[in-house]
Amino acid sequence: MFYPIMINISNKLIIVVGGGEVAYRKAAKFLEFGGKVMILSPNNIEKFRDLKEKHKEKLNFIYDKYNKKYIHDAFLVIAATSSKEINQQISNDCKDLSILANIVDNRDSSDFITPSIISNDNLTISISTMGSFPYLSKKIRTDMEEKYKKFNKEYLNLLEEMRYLVLEKHRDKTKETMEYALSLDIDELKDLLIKLKD
Repeated sequence: MFYPIMINISNKLIIVVGGGEVAYRKAAKFLEFGGKVMILSPNNIEKFRDLKEKHKEKLNFIYDKYNKKYIHDAFLVIAATSSKEINQQISNDCKDLSILANIVDNRDSSDFITPSIISNDNLTISISTMGSFPYLSKKIRTDMEEKYKKFNKEYLNLLEEMRYLVLEKHRDKTKETMEYALSLDIDELKDLLIKLKD
C-alpha cells in the first residue's frame, strides 16, 4: 500500500530512464519542484531541448542504454522506457541498491507512484487513485484547479497572517472566522485583516 507523503527533492539527483513523452512529463514535474534530473537514454524527443533551455544546469543527459552503474548516486529513479524487461531490471537494481523507484508500466514493481498535482505557489494538492485509474485523478485535478485558483501565494500569506491574529486575539471565534475568510476574495480578506488588527 502506498502512503501519501510530501518529500523534499531540492537539489537531489533523480534519474529518469527513457527519452519519450512519459519520461519528459516526469522530468518536467521533478524539475518544477527543484530536483536535479538526469535523463538516461540513447535518444530523446525534441521537447527536452526546451526543458534544458529553461532549467539549464538542473537537467543533464547521459546518451547511453540503461546500465546499473549510472544509478548508484540517485535519490530516486524513474523507469520510463518502452521495454517492460528493462523497466523490471531497473526495479530489481534499485532494490539491490536501496533506491526508491517508480516503474511507469508496473505499479506492483514500484516503490512509489507519482500523483496528479495542483501547484499554486504555497498550495499543493496531490490526487491519486493509487495507480488504478489515472484518468480520474486528472479529472479531479482539473475540477479542483478551477475551484481553488484564487488561492495564490498572496492570498495564502494573508490567510496565514489572519490565522495568527485569530489565535492570538480572537481564539473563541477561530472556526467561524476561518470559514468566513475562505469565502472572501482577496480585497475582502485584506479588509478583514484590518478589522482583526483593531
